Amino acid sequence: MPAAQHEPLVLSGRTLAVFLLIFGVIWLGIHWVTSLAAPMDNVEQLVWIRSLEWGYYKHPPLPTWIVAAAAAMAGSSIELTYVLGCIVTLAGLLVFWRLLCSMRGKRYATVALLASLCITFYCGRLYYYNHNVVMMLWISIAVALTWHLTLKPSLAVWALLGVVSGLGMLSKYQYVLALGVIGLWWLRIGAWRNPVHLKGVLLATVAGLLTIAPHLYWLAMHDWMPMRYADQTSLGLQLDSLARMKKSGLFALDWFFNRGLPAWIVLAVALWWGRRSGDKSEANAERVQVRTPEDKMLREFWLLWGIAPLLFILALGLLMGSALQLQWGTAFMFLCVPAVMELRRSPQRWGSAADIRAAWVTFAALQALILLQFWLGSPMGISGYKSSHQNHIPMAKIVEGIAPAAHKALGGPVDIIIGPQALAGRISLAMPERPRVFVDRNLQYSPWIHKEELPNARIIEVFEGADPLPPGAVQAYGRWSWRPVKISEGEQ
Repeated sequence: MPAAQHEPLVLSGRTLAVFLLIFGVIWLGIHWVTSLAAPMDNVEQLVWIRSLEWGYYKHPPLPTWIVAAAAAMAGSSIELTYVLGCIVTLAGLLVFWRLLCSMRGKRYATVALLASLCITFYCGRLYYYNHNVVMMLWISIAVALTWHLTLKPSLAVWALLGVVSGLGMLSKYQYVLALGVIGLWWLRIGAWRNPVHLKGVLLATVAGLLTIAPHLYWLAMHDWMPMRYADQTSLGLQLDSLARMKKSGLFALDWFFNRGLPAWIVLAVALWWGRRSGDKSEANAERVQVRTPEDKMLREFWLLWGIAPLLFILALGLLMGSALQLQWGTAFMFLCVPAVMELRRSPQRWGSAADIRAAWVTFAALQALILLQFWLGSPMGISGYKSSHQNHIPMAKIVEGIAPAAHKALGGPVDIIIGPQALAGRISLAMPERPRVFVDRNLQYSPWIHKEELPNARIIEVFEGADPLPPGAVQAYGRWSWRPVKISEGEQ
């Protein structure tokens, strides 16, 4: 077989860059055209950049800082968050592809990348920008660094892994699952017997703690507010046994048979087509092949990264009674692809010419189907299909029903909007004056608002589905309404 770089279907260098650019443009384009309202996670980040803090009531600060830096250069807009979500997601998968190239070659990496891009988190939600998306990039880098350390122990790389892990924790606390996998792998390779690994893990710990030290101080000064929020909303709900099994079962089914199903179809077709097209000598070679010690270690490496995060999350549900959120798999699911590939076939057989042709054909067919499904479920698609999805909210009509009347009632532009963060944030972004959002009337949740300014501020409150309407509220459009609000000093 000719070298991989001479094969047009094998992704490498310029072809990879062009492919990812086309992929990103197509998916961002359909989101841009069809969405009447932005995802609440994207909106949340634009609400929070009004005040750069070392932490926020729900999450650590790094994703917000990244948006703020980008907004300082390109202007604050919801479209900016779409592009950021696309760039960060594809950057994580690019690091993943380069690691697989170094491990198994470009043919293998091509099949794995095509399968990963079919996971619906990474195409149907490519325009999402949130803490899961940013954490995924750091996890991808941490996986690559962990393998580098396996082959060549280095204090410098350990220090870098510590900084990357600190950045991961500054993105989302769920990164602690990645730390758990790194720890298990450290034990698997007997790292305690190597002085470089022993010193390195201490160096990484110090580097990571220094990276997150300002945030830890913020947490202590704010009564560990994000932890309390998580405990109240998901982690500490203490579900009963039946609810635990249902939640955990649903999470596992969604991981493997919903979000991840298109990836398994790509691999299954490539496996079937490759066997069907291969000759007997290749099949016999696969049967008699003996794995080298490095092969076995590499296989165990991917099995650990592909399975352990899922087991950790399921343990939260089954043992602690946490209400598992389906999006918690976002940052780890792509790691299951090489784990499945290592299980189902000897690695040297993945990436044959037949495999790659099958992967491309299946990838194209699945992407077309997912795009069609997304279009049919969009506001421009079949009436009533997925009508409760957030991108169906008619923000332009809601704002049209609020802005002129609010300006008239308040005698000028709106300064502050009170209401649920997602609704108030979307309305704020669509109004020319971009009023600040007073999240749940809570100053701790809204550090960009100071209590001294409230008595003199022009404020409105927005509602969704309020029945009956609160006193003084008027309908803006459909089930959305608003009212002017005056906050006295005694109400603060």
